[in-house]
Amino acid sequence: MALRQGPPRGSAHGAAVRLLQRRDHGMGELRRKLRMRGFSDGEIEKALESLRGQGLLDDASYAMAFAKESLASGRGPKWISAKLRSRGVFVKALGITLGDETASLRALLKKRRVTGAALTDAKERAKIMRFVMGRGYSSAAVTAVFGAFENDEQDSI
Repeated sequence: MALRQGPPRGSAHGAAVRLLQRRDHGMGELRRKLRMRGFSDGEIEKALESLRGQGLLDDASYAMAFAKESLASGRGPKWISAKLRSRGVFVKALGITLGDETASLRALLKKRRVTGAALTDAKERAKIMRFVMGRGYSSAAVTAVFGAFENDEQDSI
């Protein structure tokens, strides 16, 4: 996306508040969007500090909310971490446990109507495995969920 032509309208703080009204943003993403709108680095930093002081901007809480929402929609921790990094949010730990991840994976497979019978066919199993690994699930979660089928011999997740 290109920089806007001409001087920015309003203040960096006002523009940031309007962006935050639409959806939560990480600090890096908000900084990038304000820069694209033509605000100077000084104005941007002042606005971000003000928002942080007001409690309207917090990368850690943004990351946790994003992780929870993404996990509920069938995305794994690897995908979530990559997406947050692309948005300029760098957190050490998302707080996603293996139990949370396997529950999310089970829900995704149930939504996709994957049955235990599908996992017994090697070709189908490989296809499903590629799909869930591409969604960012760890091999530990995939092994745990797929292994439960083999041990329990269930027809559904």
